[in-house]
Amino acid sequence: MKKILLLFISLFLLNAGFSQSNVPNGNFENWYQVSVSGSSSYWQLGSGKNDNWLTTLNELASIAPPLGPGPVTVYRTDSSNFGSYAARLTSGSFFVNPTDIFIPGMLGTATLDFANIRAILGRPCAGCKPLHFTGYYQYYPVNGDSCCALALLTKWNSSSKKRDTIGYGEQVIRDAVSIYTPFDVTIQYNYPSSSLSPDTMTLLVVSSAAFNLSNFMACKGSVGSTMYIDDLMLEYPAGIQESVMPKVSVNVFPNPAQNALTMELGECVENAIAEIFNAEGKSMATFVLPDQKNLLPVNKLADGIYYYQVRKGEKILNSGSFQILK
Repeated sequence: MKKILLLFISLFLLNAGFSQSNVPNGNFENWYQVSVSGSSSYWQLGSGKNDNWLTTLNELASIAPPLGPGPVTVYRTDSSNFGSYAARLTSGSFFVNPTDIFIPGMLGTATLDFANIRAILGRPCAGCKPLHFTGYYQYYPVNGDSCCALALLTKWNSSSKKRDTIGYGEQVIRDAVSIYTPFDVTIQYNYPSSSLSPDTMTLLVVSSAAFNLSNFMACKGSVGSTMYIDDLMLEYPAGIQESVMPKVSVNVFPNPAQNALTMELGECVENAIAEIFNAEGKSMATFVLPDQKNLLPVNKLADGIYYYQVRKGEKILNSGSFQILK
């Protein structure tokens, strides 16, 4: 019955004008155990240290005494929406003399930097422009706590030495939810930044919404607030799939372009092609990429935002977007 329901939902979303692309390990089927000392260990996302696109703050548990160990805040659970496993996020605290630091249950694209009492956000995702960040959740708040899911797309600005926000979406959930329920974060791309292509994607799901991963000392919430998460997805315009873990780097310029677009690959790829899609997901052109640096005639394309896929056969090597502005 569950499989039939999920199939119906998938068909509905496709008919509504979107295609879906899995977040790496977004179904939480892959976990590995990290040994701390003796019989002590904790679960971490992925199949090993080199397979952890989504991460947690569980590395706090590896901090040695007398300062550590810190709390484990994300657990593998068989209480899943679909498949064998899901993630359980439970907010905790870490006593660092002379105070308790509140640590939210968090998973996403963030890397722990406890030396500076923070997490570093984001994963490289050149040109990625999803429209929605979705998943399924349950929530059991403590003392009126709230949870949230968010997506942030940014690009490094070499002039200001800061990151420009290209797109952002957030959903805060304040009520208890005892059955798996879908959430849907709509990502808004703001003018004039919307014409830019992001280079970094941040996805976060957090069991206490008043978090500050740039400074753990500023995090707020209630210890014990618990969120179950499963089946994270990214949605793109119909017909478009984007690679969030690119196999070959791609640089496109100028952006915006007028009559010609240079597409430079990080390495030579035999039999590579580039397919161009409009914002509705319709294929507009296909180009053979015989060289590492290729000039694509785009003079027939009208003004607007376009997506590209670089492929070898059926394998997507990279993807992104660019703008035509004449």
